[in-house]
Amino acid sequence: MKTRIYTLLLCGLVGFTMMAQLTFDGKRLVYDKLTNTYLLTLPDSVFGRPYSAVTQIDDTVTWVKIDGQNVLGSVDFPLVSGDAVYTIMFAHKNRLSQAGIRFTSLPILCLEGDFTDEYSLGHVQLTMPDSATTTQYKARIKWAGGTTTYDWINKHNYHLKFVDDSLEKMDVSFFGLRDDNHWRLDAGIIDMLRYRNKVAHTLWADFDNKPYYYDAQPKARSYSRGNHVEMFLNGEYMGFFDLHEFLDRKQMKLKKYDEETGTFRGLMWKAKDETAQTQFRSTGTVNNTVERWCGFDIMYPDYDDVCPTNYNVLANAINFVVNSDSLTFVSQVGDYFDMPIMSDYYLFITVLFAIDNSCKNIIWSCYDCTKDKKLTLSVWDLEATVGQHWYDGDGFFHAPEIGPENDLDQDYHRFSKLWLNGLFNRLKQMPEFNKAVDSRYWQLRKTILNPDSLIARYAAVHNALKKCGAIDRETERWSGDEDLAYRPMDFDGEFEYMADWIRRRIVYLDNHTFYHLRGDVNGDGVVDIRDVSRFVDYLLDENELIQEINSDVNMDFEVSIKDLSWLIDMLLEM
Repeated sequence: MKTRIYTLLLCGLVGFTMMAQLTFDGKRLVYDKLTNTYLLTLPDSVFGRPYSAVTQIDDTVTWVKIDGQNVLGSVDFPLVSGDAVYTIMFAHKNRLSQAGIRFTSLPILCLEGDFTDEYSLGHVQLTMPDSATTTQYKARIKWAGGTTTYDWINKHNYHLKFVDDSLEKMDVSFFGLRDDNHWRLDAGIIDMLRYRNKVAHTLWADFDNKPYYYDAQPKARSYSRGNHVEMFLNGEYMGFFDLHEFLDRKQMKLKKYDEETGTFRGLMWKAKDETAQTQFRSTGTVNNTVERWCGFDIMYPDYDDVCPTNYNVLANAINFVVNSDSLTFVSQVGDYFDMPIMSDYYLFITVLFAIDNSCKNIIWSCYDCTKDKKLTLSVWDLEATVGQHWYDGDGFFHAPEIGPENDLDQDYHRFSKLWLNGLFNRLKQMPEFNKAVDSRYWQLRKTILNPDSLIARYAAVHNALKKCGAIDRETERWSGDEDLAYRPMDFDGEFEYMADWIRRRIVYLDNHTFYHLRGDVNGDGVVDIRDVSRFVDYLLDENELIQEINSDVNMDFEVSIKDLSWLIDMLLEM
């Protein structure tokens, strides 16, 4: 059964500024001058099926053929798929042109302008697969990231700050997400799958641990959301990108700076570099007149709007970690840090082996420093995860040091600095923190940290990108590029490597990092009748000492008489 697809617009060879020559009820095709092909976005439901498109031809086009089929009032495509390529020929003002037509189910984003690491005005057009309308915007655009802002980088990340015709800030919404003027395009250039960062954000979202001020701000999010798009820059295809929200004050719902009184309230900093301060090992002298202090970038309030700024709250937290004695640290650390978030984050980076996120690439926030000094955190820049390196050397991809049977916090690891992180080192000396991390692992182990569930999360993105042809186009565009140290791209091979890495990682965590002997109630390293006796004593008197996590025999995250029954059954089966 053929599906009626409306609105196909075929533009001139230099992109979306040319007058239409051929339309299929208005839907835009976008031309790639590098490959002489047009890309058309259609709903995912169309893929794997034939469809018929209604056509409209302007007076300057004398004839059109697609795969030898004359195009008059409609055209039939036998099959829409990610690898399908149709040949289009048309005569326009006595000039014969020929090109290819390919299909995607992703939105198509076109940028026009000359961009560097400084903001400049550009034009943006977005065509959605399920809409006949191409939306046009103006935006201030620049390269984003750290190393990705170098001139020699070929596939850049981008900041997009949308403006109206008067060049004033203009909020826009994409994919049903928030209205805001600031959006970001992530290229994923160090990632051989290009989507590790995006999927890691969805995993953190599903940890579903709310910041400490959630009751006051239930819409606060410590992660960004977005959607993959296929991007063109000045008429050249640039591959697929993640167009997502910017993680800022609005995303975290921090209290606004009081402009009338000059009072700081919500505060936000990004740990940009590896320093003794971002590692919570040294205090440093506070300087509120700089945009970057000791490796931290001020994110809110904007340095250009408010200077001197406020690093004091952050510096006080660092000073507390560095200089407090053990008793003070244990009793007051919850006043300085959002402890449920801290234990979840430690677990998160441990599971993913996030070598670039233990001291830097963390966003620290304070909700309202006029009321409290507590810091919470947000995730950022998670490309170097699940078996991916950030270092462009011989061991860039699958080096033994990022193998799944490693500990992230070992001092032999020359890239991850978790072993230098003074905050986590002190937290790990607290039994309560270790218990929280351990219990959380086994709780999530049944759901989102089940290896099949975790792999399926990545597979869903992989399969969607492959189905619409985006993976093939990304490979054709960038495989062997200097951004990748001239290495070839092999998405399927890299996915299999990652899936195997995840399976082995969870086995290692189960049997090493978070191992506990179920039923060893008294903690003597064996399971026997003495554990039954200790369990009975505990049920009669809760002051009786037991190994709680070992005593949760049925793993329902409660220690009760049900576990005693399970323990007895275990012993009977031995």
